[in-house]
Amino acid sequence: MNASLFVLSPNAVIFLLIISPSFQLAVLAMIAMTIFLRTEMHRDSVTHGGIYVGALFYGVVVIMFNGLAELSMVVSRLPVFYKQRDYLFFPSWVYALPSWILRFPLTFVEVGVWVFLTYYVIGFDPYVGR
Repeated sequence: MNASLFVLSPNAVIFLLIISPSFQLAVLAMIAMTIFLRTEMHRDSVTHGGIYVGALFYGVVVIMFNGLAELSMVVSRLPVFYKQRDYLFFPSWVYALPSWILRFPLTFVEVGVWVFLTYYVIGFDPYVGR
C-alpha cells in the first residue's frame, strides 16, 4: 500500500497546482453569476453601465489575484536564486523564464473557465451560440 501511495504522490501535486485553482475560479465564477445575473445586459443608462463595469472589474480582479497563493512558493525559492546568482552560476533569466513560460497554458485554462461560465449569464453577449 505504501508503494502505491508513493507512486501516486506526483499526481497529488498536479491536482493541487492545476485542478484546485481552476476549481476555486469556477466557484468565484458561480458567485459572479449569481451577483450579476442577466441574460441580456441593457446598455441604455448609466446604471446599467455601472453594472457592466462592475462585472468587468470583478472579473479582472479575480483573474489577476487568482495566482496570489503561489507567491509564498516563489518567495521560498528566492534564497536559492540569489545564492546561484552570487556564485555566477547561471544568469538570472535562466531561472525566471521557465516558470514564466509554464504559467501561460494554466492562465489560458483559467481564463477559459471564467469566460465559459460567466460570459452569457452575466449578459456580455445575449446569444449563447455566438
